[in-house]
Amino acid sequence: MQIHRDMYHTLLEYIEIPQVLVVTGMRRVGKTTVLLQLLDYIQTKNKVFIDFENLQERLIWESSNYETVRVSLESRGLDVSRPSYVLIDELQFVKNAPSVIKYLYDTYHIKFIVTGSSSYYIKNHFNQSLAGRKLLFELHPLSFQEFCRFKGEKVLQNNLSWQEYQDHSALLPADSLPSSLFREYTQYGGFPEVVLQDNSEVKQKLLEDIVTSYFQIDVVTFADFADTTHLYNLLRLLTQRIGQRVNVQTLSSVMKLRREQIYEYLECLTQTYAISLLSQKSSIDNQVSSFDKVYFEDVGFAQAVSSSISAGQLLENAVFMNIRKHQLTYYQTRSGQEIDFIVEGSLGLEVKQTVSTHNLDATKKRAQAAGVSDWAVVGDNPLHLQKVIFPWDVGSAVASYVTETNKA
Repeated sequence: MQIHRDMYHTLLEYIEIPQVLVVTGMRRVGKTTVLLQLLDYIQTKNKVFIDFENLQERLIWESSNYETVRVSLESRGLDVSRPSYVLIDELQFVKNAPSVIKYLYDTYHIKFIVTGSSSYYIKNHFNQSLAGRKLLFELHPLSFQEFCRFKGEKVLQNNLSWQEYQDHSALLPADSLPSSLFREYTQYGGFPEVVLQDNSEVKQKLLEDIVTSYFQIDVVTFADFADTTHLYNLLRLLTQRIGQRVNVQTLSSVMKLRREQIYEYLECLTQTYAISLLSQKSSIDNQVSSFDKVYFEDVGFAQAVSSSISAGQLLENAVFMNIRKHQLTYYQTRSGQEIDFIVEGSLGLEVKQTVSTHNLDATKKRAQAAGVSDWAVVGDNPLHLQKVIFPWDVGSAVASYVTETNKA
């Protein structure tokens, strides 16, 4: 039985429109699987799947005569005079592919669905070649809701209101099944192939292989670094700073590198989806210069880089993984008091492993100072307090909040 990502259902809504669908994301998050599932869904036989990791395919598409590509497609059974579909995996391996796609799209009205692993390449090259002709989607490692689906478990409270999620946390003890599953999620993350393995040693080896392939393939393909040692060392330093502000001056001093090099490495890590940088919410209270906070694309990936990450940092990163599809910032005062996440500019979320009344009081005061309309604390709730969201419910709870706010 096939397991479908949320992204699969999203893309189905755009199958029949003419624009090129571009799916980007880190290597091994499941882009190829989604593409093949879409290939199965498309009913017509007038379709072709192309993998640019195949050298022969790359040679054809690198031709300066774009009609050569059309002839190649027709040799594989594609009739460009009728509605036709071309699905391309790992687009970034052919630099002029956007120009070829533009030509075939404009001339023969072919529907393209493509994947790529580099945000920089996709956004820059496609913006130049396919302005107005593309729709961009980002595929990340599994959310916890998808994680449960892949594990064959139906343990989450779905379709509750924002208020009901807070009441749910206050009225019920932490359920052992979602709690234990979430512990696994925060340890090994959301790469599909890792989630589907039951053996912990196999999971760990897969994660180590994902890190290795990231450096051997993605970094080498998209960055012009003679030596990736500094990049790896920076990544290790960042694992100790999850949920913290990235002070480039400090990193420069620790690594004995120029600040310009640190900025270059950070851009590479963000554009290849290893990390995400979260900016600060501006406020009257905070006029001093601020720095971005760092989160990893996947907690399992982070732990394969370094095994000494604190449980609190892993929890905060896991929460980030489940709400990142929304617009996120953070809030911090001059004195360093913080709200971990500001969602859509109006909801403050503070993450704590175990929630106390002090956490609630402090978050309420900071939310008032930040000028947000609502707030909650995310964590275990042994005291059955109000305004608390279980970590495993946070994705669904925030989605409910955003939906209700947009309707109001």
